[in-house]
Amino acid sequence: MKKTGLIVTLSSVLLLSACSGNSGGESKGETKDGKKTVVVSVMMKDRFLESAVQKFEEKHSDIHIELKEYKAAPKAVEGGMGVEAISLGDVEKYVQSVTTQVISGKGADLMLMNELPQDKFVGKKLLVNLYDLMAKDSSFDRNTLYPNILKASQDGDGLYVMPISFTLDLVRGNTELLKKANISVDKNKPWNWNEYKDVGKKMKQQGYQGFDNLNSTELLFDYIEDNYGQLVDKGKPNFDSDLFRNMMKEIKSMYDDGLANEGLSGLSSEFNKMAFQMAGIYGTEEILTLPEYLEYYQKPSASGKKNGVPFKFIYSLALNSKSNVQPEAWAFIKFLLSDEMQTSPNLTGLPMNKGAADQNFNEVLQKIKSGTLEKYMLSDEAKAKKRIEEVKKLISEADVRKSSDMKVLMIASEEFKSYMSGQKSAEEVSKLIQNRVKTYLNE
Repeated sequence: MKKTGLIVTLSSVLLLSACSGNSGGESKGETKDGKKTVVVSVMMKDRFLESAVQKFEEKHSDIHIELKEYKAAPKAVEGGMGVEAISLGDVEKYVQSVTTQVISGKGADLMLMNELPQDKFVGKKLLVNLYDLMAKDSSFDRNTLYPNILKASQDGDGLYVMPISFTLDLVRGNTELLKKANISVDKNKPWNWNEYKDVGKKMKQQGYQGFDNLNSTELLFDYIEDNYGQLVDKGKPNFDSDLFRNMMKEIKSMYDDGLANEGLSGLSSEFNKMAFQMAGIYGTEEILTLPEYLEYYQKPSASGKKNGVPFKFIYSLALNSKSNVQPEAWAFIKFLLSDEMQTSPNLTGLPMNKGAADQNFNEVLQKIKSGTLEKYMLSDEAKAKKRIEEVKKLISEADVRKSSDMKVLMIASEEFKSYMSGQKSAEEVSKLIQNRVKTYLNE
């Protein structure tokens, strides 16, 4: 059940992240056997996209979808346990590669945008405003999609990236343990990391853990994403500031004071002493895999603001403004949002299509009624209905999109390590990050 924070942070990258292939993923709308070709840049091919391509081409004989992958699927490691992981270096290379191609006027027709610099692409007018395509397409009903997720995905008044699926950025709380420790945390109320510190100290005093699967790099990413508008304001970095230095100091103090732990004690007897786990929701059935005493809580914010429920894209597609096959590319986006693909068992994350999500939830309840969900830990129908309604409410309140420039995050994480290890001061590290980010943003 347990994952390290870094694995959680990169989970969508491992499965889905976008990039160009070695050929650049460039498309000129050329024909293949009389068909228009739409090139889609992906980090790796996966079952959902491959099945979508097959089904789409069966319905559109005049269109060929070409998935250009940057990195082949990971190989099984020796001994057959697990697979080779995609490194942060792999992610950085893909970001650099696809960014260079798109800015130069090349690149694929469609791009999965999870880790790409969306604000830079939008600012340089490299992406199509999908609202314009919706307005011209009478066959497309945007009311089938979650309106709050759609609105929060905008840049200004335009929609330049279409979410196909998403995850709520939450934590799991051990309600029994919190009650035993006589600590009250409102699971429906937004809170921040300073408020968590008070909880963590009380837990520690009683011999319990607060977070013990929280990777410091993931926490740094959280702090930067929650404050990205201040740290990167209209293309100008602000890392050489008290704002960012205080962020680094707050993160380090959590580990120095034992309020957060990067270990894997959740795999041992220590698991029952842990109050919180980092957790996104990556599927509708997943919410019933938790025992009753584990419930979803809002994730502490690093901005200090009382925001709504945060979410992150799992699949999100953007259309290259230089593409010569925009109508065909738009047709593929629409197909990915159809009931057929949104209810696919291969789709990772919560469906963007409201009807598909409701169908998935109803199917889970039917399995509970028929007694075919024995492997799940919450198989009581009434309790399952309650949890499903709670998650539906969280989805309806999701209005904070967690996003940033992955290259900026990579730069910050590389330099941050020397501060966490005590090799460099907060002042030294903030200046190094400032200079490197400034150079990157000016490229």
